[in-house]
Amino acid sequence: MRRIVILILTLVLLSVTACASRAETMRQVGPIWYENQAIVLLYHDVVDSGEGGAADEVSTIRSDQFEAHLLAMRDNGYRIISMEDFVEFILNQKPIPANAVVITFDDGYENFYTHAYPILQKHGVTASNFIIGIYSDTYYPDAEPHLTWEQMKELKQNGMGIYSHTYNLHRTANTGTDRVESALTHKLFLEQKERLETDDEFKRRIKSDLEFMNRRIADELGEQTPLLAFPYGEYTDLTVELAEEAGIPIFFTTREGINSSTDKLVYRINAGEPYMTAEALIQILQKYSQT
Repeated sequence: MRRIVILILTLVLLSVTACASRAETMRQVGPIWYENQAIVLLYHDVVDSGEGGAADEVSTIRSDQFEAHLLAMRDNGYRIISMEDFVEFILNQKPIPANAVVITFDDGYENFYTHAYPILQKHGVTASNFIIGIYSDTYYPDAEPHLTWEQMKELKQNGMGIYSHTYNLHRTANTGTDRVESALTHKLFLEQKERLETDDEFKRRIKSDLEFMNRRIADELGEQTPLLAFPYGEYTDLTVELAEEAGIPIFFTTREGINSSTDKLVYRINAGEPYMTAEALIQILQKYSQT
């Protein structure tokens, strides 16, 4: 009987300890800058810290710089949440921690796997990449290497997110004027027919691309809520309408701001520039303080 009592007391103690541990995990540490909102960060390229020259390029940061961003956010009380939690916050008003931050990358470059992913794993946080489907399906020897589906499967299995940056609309194209425009937002000039696309042709091209990309991701990585980051950050009301018809409920822009649970057009802060030190990033984030 004594052994049974001791066993019961041990189990109770373990249960209390586990609950206390979970409560400590959920407790906000440090100042509360904002609540019931989320900041989404945007990155593109991460190069190895030894490749100093490449880190001077637009939309590129060094790996040690990226790690410094993560550490600075942690030390200042920011909580990095998963894309899944952010989607639940937007679609179903699921609560999120105070000072919530979502990390996103655009374009699906392979250096997300080789340089950013190990740092994210090291610090136990997650990020999502919006990939351009055709660059993972087709080898382009002159293009910067992009993620393979095998790499993306590993990323997904280890908590990273993979979403759509369109299949083949991240490009500019001839619109019959002296300017090239985004293939997502403008009618294309059909050279063989010597005319612009009709309204129906434009709508069919956009919707079929978005639907095809949703299916490619689902076939390779499993079913999930489809999300879309607009190429070049450009979109129109018609673009959004067609994307919604393709089953996409949330869209990621390049407009700067902070997001509430009603924002289906998501604001993002560009954190992936060579000049963006950890201190500069924190200063930008604290512009959105409610205190």
